[in-house]
Amino acid sequence: MTSRTRAHHTTCPYCNEEVYLEELIGGKCPLCGSTLEEPEDECLEVDDGLERSDLSWLICHYFLFKKMDELGANPLQIMEVISRLDREGAFEEENEEHVSFELEVPFSRLERILPKRCSCCGRSFFRGGKKVFAGESGQAGYAISYRCPLCSQ
Repeated sequence: MTSRTRAHHTTCPYCNEEVYLEELIGGKCPLCGSTLEEPEDECLEVDDGLERSDLSWLICHYFLFKKMDELGANPLQIMEVISRLDREGAFEEENEEHVSFELEVPFSRLERILPKRCSCCGRSFFRGGKKVFAGESGQAGYAISYRCPLCSQ
């Protein structure tokens, strides 16, 4: 048992099974028969299915998700906002309509202590309430506002 566990082994790139080097038959996997010497030549042809437009779409979504995630927004809310922006064509160049969005994000440690002014009613508050991250698809930047406990219900 100990000699078997210490024997040199590898994983076959074709069948993804663990194969011991002493079991190879002429340098081929005993399970699927593929050559293990140079798998780079035959193995896994990469499909170039990504186009340039897909790449820019992917990068845009990534940075939008990353920024909102850094602010502490719920990933489910972020994906809902991104899918809504995508559905309404906010990422297309021809689209002149601007889609606005809002996300609730948690307070930072400093914001929990400092007084905040409600963007709806103008009252000052210390505890409770919500921090809202808002933006518009056609404009750079975003706005962070606060809502008191009464307005956030």
